[in-house]
Formats: sequence, structure tokens, C-alpha cells
Amino acid sequence: MALISVAMGRLSQAFLLLLVMSVIGFIGIHSVGNPVFNVVNIETATPEDIQRATIALGLDQPVWRQYLLFIGNVVTGNFGTSYIYHLPAFGLVMSKLPATLELASIAMLVAAPVGTVLGLLAGRRNGTLLDRTILKTSVFALSIPSFWLSMMLILLGAILTGWFPSGGRGSTASLLGQEWSFLTWNGLWHLTLPALALAIPNIALIARLARSGTIEVESLDFTRFCRAKGLSSRRILFRHTLPNISVPIVTVIGLQFGGMLAFAVVVESIFAWPGIGKLLIDSIQLLDRPVVMATLTFISVAFVALNALVDLFYAVLDPRVRLSA
Repeated sequence: MALISVAMGRLSQAFLLLLVMSVIGFIGIHSVGNPVFNVVNIETATPEDIQRATIALGLDQPVWRQYLLFIGNVVTGNFGTSYIYHLPAFGLVMSKLPATLELASIAMLVAAPVGTVLGLLAGRRNGTLLDRTILKTSVFALSIPSFWLSMMLILLGAILTGWFPSGGRGSTASLLGQEWSFLTWNGLWHLTLPALALAIPNIALIARLARSGTIEVESLDFTRFCRAKGLSSRRILFRHTLPNISVPIVTVIGLQFGGMLAFAVVVESIFAWPGIGKLLIDSIQLLDRPVVMATLTFISVAFVALNALVDLFYAVLDPRVRLSA
């Protein structure tokens, strides 16, 4: 019963979060410009043409009524039709999902192990030159704006050296009915720079978290007892230190992965990566309201789902969570 009540509480919180997001997003996108002027030809359109387009898009209704109609359609899985692309809005978002999912996954597959290893090394050599170097480098990496980091990667990796392409997705190969860049060498080459732009700040964040956790665990009594028993440093690291610092690291990985899906807007725009972030920016500029709302809804649901998965993963990593449950 306790688990059921907790699950119901989480579901109600998720529902409230999605409702608030939809209200904020709907009011925000409806307060910026008039999408009718992007649909009709302003140079040749008459006032009657503009009025007909306004009625056809349902924009003649009050905002509160438009919102209620939007919620009613969302319940049935209908986010409307794109004003610009004339395609179902949610289907358009899903068509861009593989590109963003691929970019975020590759970036996190690089960031998680590299950041954890650097944090463990710095924590176990606390106060040494290696520790100070990793700490200062991580502070610098976290302080760099993503747009500047992306442009520097293009400058160094594409313009000055010519090793990598500066943008685009490159060649793709089909797998499970979707096109993926990582299945081809050309696609991997195109994927490298944008993945690094997303991975570098997360490497720094995970490294700092792993370092602080390692220092704390290494100073505890049970670690000293393990050393007194003659256990090797490697056994202590993998059997005791790493499991004890894994819970906060998994939390950060889950949240940052959701952040990559939601906020890779700058990186995708600079590298012309055809993902959800670039679609969101283009749709906001074109005032394509159905696509904007479909994208925001998907991002919110992804955040909620990732948080739920992280909570469930706690029970696997930390026996104390299972005992309390």
C-alpha cells in the first residue's frame, strides 16, 4: 500500500507539472506575434484572406477557449497540424527524435565514464597536482557558454585542422526503421563535434561530483577498516567506493540526459543538427504553435519519465532504498 500511495503521489505531481507547463507554454507562444502572417502571402493577401486564415486556424477564438480545445485534442493524441510543414505536429517531432536521441546518447556515453574516472582519480589523489588540475579544468569547462564552446570546436576541429565537418548529420544507415548517423563513418565524423560540445560540460560536472563523493567515502571508518584488513585499493574502489558514490552520479546522469534532450537547442542550431532542439527554434521563429506545443509536451514527458526511471534505479544501486520501501 505504501508503494502504491507513493506511485500515485508521483503520478499526481507529474500530471500537475505537465499541466503547468502546458499553460505557461501556451500563453507564452500565443503572446508572441501572429502566425497568420507566416501562412498567407502578406504582399498579395487581402483583409478577407487574413480573416479566413485566422478562422481556419482557430485563432479567432479567445485564448482560454483555444487552450481548452488544445487540451481536449491532446487527450486524444492530436496536437494539431503544423502551420508551416502541413504535417501532424507530434509526428513531425517524432521524426526529429532519433537525431536528438542519438546525439544525447553518444554525448552521455562519453561524459559518464570519463567524468567518473576523472573524479575517482582526483578524489583518491586529493591535494595532489593531478587533483588540482582536474578541479580547475572542470571549473573552466562548466563556466564556458555552450555557444562559445561549440564555435571553438568548429574553429579548431573543422576550420583550422579540417579534421571534422562543421555541421550537418552526414550519411546515415537504417536500423529498426530509423536513420542513424553512428552506423556510418561519415555520420560518426559529423557526430563528433556536437557530441563533444554536449559532453564536455557534463564530464566536468560528473567529475566534480565523483571527486567529492570519493573524498567523503575514502575518509569513512569502513574504508579504513577495509585497508586494515589488507584489501587491495582496486577492490576497495570497485566494491565499496564506487557503489557508494553511484547514487548521486546516476541522479545527475539522468537529469543531464533529460537536459540534453531538452536544451541541446544551441548546439543543434550551431551545428545544423536536425533534431528536436533545432525544430523548436525554427518553429518558434515561424510561430508554428502546434509544433512548439508538441515539442514542449514531449520534453516535459521525457523529463518526468527519466526522473521516474532514476528513482527506480535507486533501489538497484542502494539497498537502503529497498529496505525503506
